[in-house]
Amino acid sequence: MSLEKDDGAVEKLMEEGKKKVDSTSDKYDELNKMELADHTETAYAGMGKEELMKYANSPFWVRLRWLLFVTFWLSWFAMMFGALFIIFLTPKCFSTSKHEWYQKSPVYIVNAASLVSQNGLDEKIEYMQKLGVQHVVLTSVSQAIGDEVIDFMKVNISLGNEDSMKNLVTNLKTKGMKVMLKLVPNHSSKSNMMFGRSVLNETLYKDFYIWNSGFSDGTHHYPINNWLSVTGEPAWSWNDERKEFYLHQFSAENPDFNFRNEDVVNYFENVFKYWLDKGFDGLYLDNVQYLFEDKDFKNDTIITAPNMTKKYESFSHKATSNLPETKDLLSRWGNIIRKYSGVLIVSDLDSNDIKGINMVHSSVKLPSDFTGEQLFNAILPKATTSWSSWEWVCTDKPNCWKNETIDAFSILGSLLPGIPFINADSKLFENNKVPNITLIQSTLKELRSMPTIELGSFNAKLLNNDKVFAFDRVMSGSESLLFAWNLSKNLTVLNLIKEFDGIPSEVNLSLCTETACSMLPPPKSKVGSNLLNLAGESAVVLTF
Repeated sequence: MSLEKDDGAVEKLMEEGKKKVDSTSDKYDELNKMELADHTETAYAGMGKEELMKYANSPFWVRLRWLLFVTFWLSWFAMMFGALFIIFLTPKCFSTSKHEWYQKSPVYIVNAASLVSQNGLDEKIEYMQKLGVQHVVLTSVSQAIGDEVIDFMKVNISLGNEDSMKNLVTNLKTKGMKVMLKLVPNHSSKSNMMFGRSVLNETLYKDFYIWNSGFSDGTHHYPINNWLSVTGEPAWSWNDERKEFYLHQFSAENPDFNFRNEDVVNYFENVFKYWLDKGFDGLYLDNVQYLFEDKDFKNDTIITAPNMTKKYESFSHKATSNLPETKDLLSRWGNIIRKYSGVLIVSDLDSNDIKGINMVHSSVKLPSDFTGEQLFNAILPKATTSWSSWEWVCTDKPNCWKNETIDAFSILGSLLPGIPFINADSKLFENNKVPNITLIQSTLKELRSMPTIELGSFNAKLLNNDKVFAFDRVMSGSESLLFAWNLSKNLTVLNLIKEFDGIPSEVNLSLCTETACSMLPPPKSKVGSNLLNLAGESAVVLTF
């Protein structure tokens, strides 16, 4: 056999052997892939439906699901009741004030001339702000002699001119004050141009005032009825030039306007617009109960013995005050003032609910020697029916109360539900001097800032045989207070725990009048509420 043949055979045998080896390897790889595929398919196949339901319905898994379900809802309800518990037990946020600006700040009535000077206006405004006043009523703004208005639409000469008046109002408003104007529309001065023309029977002004010829016996002239002025004098005065009586419910120097005349009504509407255009935030109209009288001039009814008929209090005055027409006219004026975004406050009407009027102010009138019962009966109707105003007037004569009584009234008016009306002393800023703020004034500002004053309850009582007038102001979540005033001349001992609910055994002495302070620890000290010594004719304020 040749070598070439041998070589070819060898190569052929080697190729066939290689093919056999490759073929075996390929089969082995394919087998491995099949086995791996089988294992992979088995690992990710998961549980079948029947097997899954078998496990799901087993007692163990059923109990576990119910346990988790109940646990979830118990936790949810626990969180909900916990949140409600926290809400109800957490001290409540104080309610948003339910009163407007003219119902919050003390109303400070001051003669405009006392503010106008070469200097010191800023200091005077700061003084009023320290009193807690943000609402000023300016008086004596119109041209007048004393209280007798000569021209309702001219600035009083003591204030300078219109520009100086506007500057005063602007300065007050720049310092955060609301400014109102006090007017008495019922009457004018005899020196008023309109009265002079009415005397002359000029067509336009003939009926601007109330005239009546009365009766005559040929020698003397007599009024048509028995009406009296508030001074107790006859309300009619004879004018020899016109040969008629004119009506005046105040001084004979102040004849009454005739508001049944539409020209008079229109005139005053122009007066209001004139002053609102000067920047005033509203008007305070005083003595409005006298705007109308009975159109048939009927006599007033006598309500006392005949020998007392020369006193104003001896008549009912149903013919000369608070007539129904008054309320209609004031509502009309209120609507006009509102169009200027202004406020209308009026005084001494027999109703507080009159459309168009923002507030009816009425003073509390008491004699010089008033009793606890008189004070209680005067305060209670006002304090329990509405957000009232508080001003104290002595019926005997002006300035009939001593200083400590006046201080007690100031404290009382600041702590009752409502607004104190403060009539500034006419000599307040004499010689441009600004007085110092007293302890009572500064403390009252602090006390009035308490939410309890505006939102707290009110409960008044007469204690110690009606010799002590007391009340508390209480509000949950806020500091409460109690006012007590011994109206007798003798020392008395109060057991306040017995008389008022919720009073602790120890309270803070926040304020006291002079005589009370002389017998008690200094203000801000703790005092016992079950045995509190209160001097005669003195008052205290306690907080707790």
